[in-house]
Amino acid sequence: DGRFPNHSADPSKYETLHDLQKTVLQEHAHVGLAFDGDGDRLGLVDEQGKIVSADMTLLLLAQDHLLRFPRGTVVFTVSNSSLLQSEISAWGGRPLLCPVGHSSVEHAMREHGALLGGEQSGHFFCAEEYFPFDDALKAALHVLRILQSAGKPLSRLLEAFPKVYQSPERRPHCPDEQKAAIIARVKEHFLQGFPVETMDGVRIDFGEGSWAGIRQSNTSPCISVCIEARTQKKLAEVESLVLGHLRQYPEIQW
Repeated sequence: DGRFPNHSADPSKYETLHDLQKTVLQEHAHVGLAFDGDGDRLGLVDEQGKIVSADMTLLLLAQDHLLRFPRGTVVFTVSNSSLLQSEISAWGGRPLLCPVGHSSVEHAMREHGALLGGEQSGHFFCAEEYFPFDDALKAALHVLRILQSAGKPLSRLLEAFPKVYQSPERRPHCPDEQKAAIIARVKEHFLQGFPVETMDGVRIDFGEGSWAGIRQSNTSPCISVCIEARTQKKLAEVESLVLGHLRQYPEIQW
């Protein structure tokens, strides 16, 4: 029903997955699969009814992919978790960052000959023995094969990955004509003390797997702020540093 009478078909919004979570528990299912309206995005719910982030889904796909393609390249965006960089490297693969957007992932995969890519809203590109585009059903089949081969619940497979703590994405208002200048000033400030990736806004490396991404929205008058760390204490420290600086700009309205 194209009117979407129950809720929007957006697997990246956790509130749209409540029905799926309940059904997984009621049916004692092994996994819940959520697709968007045109079938190019995938969301997962584990057997305990817990939502699996796109970062963890791509990490699961990457671990499996690198068993068959050692030293393979896996593409993801500057808004994805640092776990993808650390764990893919540890498994012998090549993590490759690209700007935010599923089209950026697709272009980077083609340019670097990668067979796997993904991004934070649930677009996954599983090009192994397939076409290099974001097909949610193909990604779901890979997940089901991984579960069948492992013989373990999805939650157990994900427990093996390091834990990260993430702040909810913040999107404060910022006038379109001022966004670029604000991001430039933020970059100059943090470059004084930290490594900064600048391919799409700024991704500031605070060490120990912690980072903050600040970029301008391409579709609305706001900026996006994502923050992640490996401990809650470090997350609080990074939040204090980043949000404290951003609140000095009167152009940004929280």
